[in-house]
Amino acid sequence: MKVFTITSAVTVLSTLLMGVIAQEGGQPGGTQTGPSTYSCDPNTCKLPSCLCASQSPPGGLKPADTPQFVVITFDDSVQGTLLQTAKDMLNVKNPNGCPAKGSWYVSMEYTDFSLVQQWYANGNEVADHTFTHVGDPSSQEILAAKQMLHDYAGVPYGKLKGFRAPFLNYTANTLKNIAAQGFQYDTSSTATIDDCYWPYTLDNGMANDCWTGICAAGQVKLPGVWEVPMYAVMDNANTPQLMDVYLAGSVQDVTTWSQNNFQRHYTGNKQPFGIYVHPTHLTNYPGMPDVSSLKNGVVSFIQSLAGKPDVWFVTNQQLLQWMQNPVPNSQLASQPYMQCNLPNTGKEICNGLQNMTVTSDGLVQSSLVQNCNFNTTNWHTCFNCPSTSPSLETPVPAAAVQTTDPNYRKPVPDNCDSIWWDPVAGQCLCTNSSCAYTDTAAPTNNSNGSGTSPNGSGSSKSAAALTKPMLGGAATLALAAIASLFL
Repeated sequence: MKVFTITSAVTVLSTLLMGVIAQEGGQPGGTQTGPSTYSCDPNTCKLPSCLCASQSPPGGLKPADTPQFVVITFDDSVQGTLLQTAKDMLNVKNPNGCPAKGSWYVSMEYTDFSLVQQWYANGNEVADHTFTHVGDPSSQEILAAKQMLHDYAGVPYGKLKGFRAPFLNYTANTLKNIAAQGFQYDTSSTATIDDCYWPYTLDNGMANDCWTGICAAGQVKLPGVWEVPMYAVMDNANTPQLMDVYLAGSVQDVTTWSQNNFQRHYTGNKQPFGIYVHPTHLTNYPGMPDVSSLKNGVVSFIQSLAGKPDVWFVTNQQLLQWMQNPVPNSQLASQPYMQCNLPNTGKEICNGLQNMTVTSDGLVQSSLVQNCNFNTTNWHTCFNCPSTSPSLETPVPAAAVQTTDPNYRKPVPDNCDSIWWDPVAGQCLCTNSSCAYTDTAAPTNNSNGSGTSPNGSGSSKSAAALTKPMLGGAATLALAAIASLFL
């Protein structure tokens, strides 16, 4: 009977994975060009706060002098085995000798927050992908994820700059919500060939995904908010492939498509090239088909791009720092945001850089982290475990220990980055101006579900009941079900 049950669970997981492949941004829907009233005057829309949509490099740079940026992004929960997959993909160096960096759009369920903090502390980007992984998310879905990433992963609010809609299902309201919550950018839209724009601000509306009607007059005008398009790979039938391109054909075919599309960018106007993955597809699980060939194909392609003197693997945050003040490739290595210095705290603290191991089955082991166990949910954090399991309406419940308890962990203050913060001693180990930090996006008070957003503005209280994530999280849910059969 147990063998039958396990087989059934594996079958369910395979079905769910097929759903992910078919529905979560694998192939952009609709016609990529459509009615657009987009109009932007570059004489009035000027950097660093405004930029018109354009296929030409910003700042008047010639393509030959422009860096070729490659952005590698990861979606959904952060877990030990998935994090290792991401690290394997980023195992290349930039021309200045610094390791490649990536952006992770994190949904909350099944995420281990100690690993999110490790990802952040090593110079990668952490961004918002909603609480329960739902398309067309409410304001509360976005806000709840932002609060948890700050309170349990220690990411300063001012460093949580990016958002991607689950299933790439966003609306004008989605963009208005992220603007109201102080996000710097969205990256949910598709760019193919005719609309292969560099990132641009939404002062004058959207210029991508016009087939949805998002480009119509009056839909979106959000000064200072950036749109970072997701750049599609055109396959041999000229069909755009977006998320998880490696699932759309054989390893050889996908490699050929990717190489051809990279060359289109590289020998053209140097628009960024994107590799967008759900790492669960590239991670092996017991009882499931071996996906090593898929992963090796992606890793080999990434490695084939490394070593070129003008190819840089960056986060979307780094990309936008360059966009706001474009410099030629010859000057990029010296830019502060392209450095790779780790903090010297003088002692081991729980800041994401502490001695921490992840077992082969993805379990975190560290003497400094707290283990938060809610029966169906288990994760680790350098900070205080909540007294009850977080929910959409109350994503950051009261701490399980009182502030007077000697075991209470001190939250990251607004004047110290978490890489310098010792939550046990409540001490900032930054002692000079070179590491000083002030979180200007910090809340005016701790919301804890009160409806005050992390930038101090009000937020929607029309939160839906807590539900399990669909598709992206569903694969993990099925895996959890399989694992439970062995307990």
